[in-house]
Amino acid sequence: MKLLFCERNALMQHDMKEALTQLGIFYRCASYVFPNPDSDDYYCSHLRSFLNEDTYDAVFSFNFIPVIADVCHDMDLPYLCWTYDAGWEFQRTDALFYPTNYIFHFDKRACESYQKSGYRNIIHMPLAANCRRLDAMPVTDAIRQEYAAKITFLGSLYEKYAVTAPDFFSSLHPEDSAALMQYVETESADYKTHDLWDHMTDAMVARINDRSSMAQQISALTLITACASMIAGRQRKTMLNAVAGSFPLTLYSNSPSALVPDADYRWRAAYYSQMPYIFRYSTINLNLTIPSIQTGMPLRIFDILGAGGFLLTNEQEELSEHFRIGTDLETFHSLEELLEKTGFYLNHPDTAAQIARNGHEAVKNQFSFEKQLRKMFSLCGLPL
Repeated sequence: MKLLFCERNALMQHDMKEALTQLGIFYRCASYVFPNPDSDDYYCSHLRSFLNEDTYDAVFSFNFIPVIADVCHDMDLPYLCWTYDAGWEFQRTDALFYPTNYIFHFDKRACESYQKSGYRNIIHMPLAANCRRLDAMPVTDAIRQEYAAKITFLGSLYEKYAVTAPDFFSSLHPEDSAALMQYVETESADYKTHDLWDHMTDAMVARINDRSSMAQQISALTLITACASMIAGRQRKTMLNAVAGSFPLTLYSNSPSALVPDADYRWRAAYYSQMPYIFRYSTINLNLTIPSIQTGMPLRIFDILGAGGFLLTNEQEELSEHFRIGTDLETFHSLEELLEKTGFYLNHPDTAAQIARNGHEAVKNQFSFEKQLRKMFSLCGLPL
């Protein structure tokens, strides 16, 4: 099989290449960073040239790109993409209906919702970890010492919306803006499942647009993304300050350090060269899933478990379908439970280390890139 891999500014690309090589699949890369994934004549022209230079069985990218789908549809080529973001980064929806698409999405409930809405070619596929690469990373005493930490959180604090609302909220009817802000405040106190996608009904979005002063219509996805960012900003600020007020917290983030003043602030970390060590040598790794993800397991969960780190995360429905809670990883349902379990595992590091080893083996056995790619190709009717 021959595959054209459309590289872009996306995570997991190096691991994808390694997996393709391991599976004996010939691939060629077409690299490009999209200023506009909805329309790009320059890229379309070059992509056609790539595809005409050789015979390919399919085209692949991470996350769905309409301009790639356009070209593949015109040339009657299967277009496979693997989505690791909860929302789309484009505006066009017409390209989602092409019969040449095979859109693999990590969130099961999102897939079910899209399929009910008529997007028949969206297929559930959890993400993966390259444990072979992660296990082979060199280890020295200096590396252990550099990255050793009691509790670590790595990620954005969504500081832009942690206190204020997005700019477009000022164009909404005051009643609608107030109702959305009240919803955000209520949801910010909930560390369990959020109902963003159910809350933003078609009738509600239509009413908001009817009363808005904006010339452009606001989509449900825009509202969901905005509310999710506000909830995440408020929750992470509250959660991390609570942890840092009682325990030693190390924070890797490009968000301002002043948001969590009691944390040991380390700036952000490189995905391939630093993050695995951070996760492996932290007694506890915290994760808080952004609320726009419904039931799915975000990439950070695979990053931590794949690196051999102990994971303490909010509960996501799909976690218990694949992992043993309390044996492969640990979950919390409230701020109080988070603090309680943080204290427990800090006092029982050997228990945390055993759970980390169990979680690593579970990811290695169930979620290798090769295993997930075999499933994808089989579902698309593409022989290895």
